Amino acid sequence: MPILTLALTLLGVQTAPAQAAPAWTYKESTDPAQPKNASASIRAADGNSRLVVRCDTAVQPIVSVQFIPKPPIPAGDSRTVTMTYNEAQAEMSQWQFPGAGAYNGEAVEVFILVDQVAKSKTVRVGVPEGEVMIEGSFPGPGSDAMFRKVYAACGLPYAMPSVTPGK
Repeated sequence: MPILTLALTLLGVQTAPAQAAPAWTYKESTDPAQPKNASASIRAADGNSRLVVRCDTAVQPIVSVQFIPKPPIPAGDSRTVTMTYNEAQAEMSQWQFPGAGAYNGEAVEVFILVDQVAKSKTVRVGVPEGEVMIEGSFPGPGSDAMFRKVYAACGLPYAMPSVTPGK
């Protein structure tokens, strides 16, 4: 035991425990009276944002990627959001801003984004808000297992959807 740690322990001073790294969590609705939904999500280490892959089945099954920062992003027109993987490869796509955060529900884009998140060690999301860039940084999940469960909850295959409607 290092001398400083021993001295602090003898004096009754407790050192703060190391913060656990954020981890992805999976949740699924269990109320049969409600439309089925499921999500895989993670909170940024600073606690100021969440990245969510979510299935909703209220109208029709849809999987979306959502970025929810604190403070919330006000509702507004769609705009370009950047997702950067491993500080190297970036994907830019149009997201919707219904209030509170941003989401992308375009099936092909969502699959590409989710597949890249699954393969990445780090993911950074950047959203322009006026002159400021709102960002969140997250560790990758280490596999696509939770995302496969989200897609399965929607009754959708975890695969690139057809780019041609109805096929």
